Amino acid sequence: MRLLCAAALSLSFGLWLAFAQDTKPTDPKARAAKLAERKKKFDAEFKDLQSQQQKAEDPAAKQALAVEMRELVAITLGKMVTLAEENPGDDAAFEALAFVLQMSGQYKLTGEDTKKALALVIEHQAANPKVKDVLPAALALEGGDKLLAAVLAKTTDKEVRAVALLTRGGVLMKQADEEEDDEKKQEELAKAAIELFERAAKEAPEAKIGTNTVAKVAAARIDAAKAITALAVGKPAPEVESLLLDGKKTKLSDYKGKVVLLDVWATWCGPCRAMIPHERDLVKKMKDKPFTLVSVSVDNKKETLQKFMETEAMPWVHWWDNGQENKVMGTYRVKAFPTMYLIDHSGVIRHKWVGSPGNDKLDAAIEALVKIAEKAKG
Repeated sequence: MRLLCAAALSLSFGLWLAFAQDTKPTDPKARAAKLAERKKKFDAEFKDLQSQQQKAEDPAAKQALAVEMRELVAITLGKMVTLAEENPGDDAAFEALAFVLQMSGQYKLTGEDTKKALALVIEHQAANPKVKDVLPAALALEGGDKLLAAVLAKTTDKEVRAVALLTRGGVLMKQADEEEDDEKKQEELAKAAIELFERAAKEAPEAKIGTNTVAKVAAARIDAAKAITALAVGKPAPEVESLLLDGKKTKLSDYKGKVVLLDVWATWCGPCRAMIPHERDLVKKMKDKPFTLVSVSVDNKKETLQKFMETEAMPWVHWWDNGQENKVMGTYRVKAFPTMYLIDHSGVIRHKWVGSPGNDKLDAAIEALVKIAEKAKG
């Protein structure tokens, strides 16, 4: 009988032990310590690989270490997701998930662990005020719209809601900016972004975003989003004012009736300088034609441009107004040099090029529009 009781007790203890091992840890301190340990281990291993990469002289070795660093990140993401899944609603889970989402964004990782992390945040952490800290990374991921919807549905913090709307709108605006080959999709994305910015301004207009308010940030982003579609081929070229080299004011509409090649460039830009000889030939060929080449310099000092032109003949119209702070840069959303807009005689954008389109393509586009301008003039 005693043996039977002992066996029963042993079996009972074994079952309890198995159950205890399967039970997910919930002690906040223990989980926080576990998270800290994993982060510490990752930091040490990552810094070691970084150090090795910095010391490596062979490009192949550097690349191999970069791959190893990326693999370490991916492995750590899996461990962090596992930790979060043990108790997805607590603080340790949030910190682990935040790590996953931020590293996923930094290393462009979109695997299962990233998807799981986003799903866990949506289900268990969307009402957490600290979710604001991971919104920039999380809302840029596939499924960002679902997180936005969850945050708006679950949180009562107006500032968090406003930041969520601004952040997701910014993601859509970036996508619109890059969607130059599909004007319809570009317009749809820009419109969706504007709607989110407007909602953010209504949600918490006076909430602080850095040194600005949500209302001011939203207004600026709305203007920027509208500019994306305003610069599409087939749309009227936005009016813009600048200064000639003699300091006189000028504006784009002064050249209406002529085909205008608006060329934003800099003396330090190699590809820009490479175009100058052909531009000289182009201007000479188009003499007495309804055509004007307007070069907009973004050099920091006007004197730099003037000195450059002492040795490099550029016999056409030049604008300079406060370097890269000039209005053309902002109005025409110039991000690289050269950026060129070809505008027809009625003031409509017909072509946009970032970088040289090639001499033949450039000449053909200009000649076609010049013929139309001549015909219109009679």
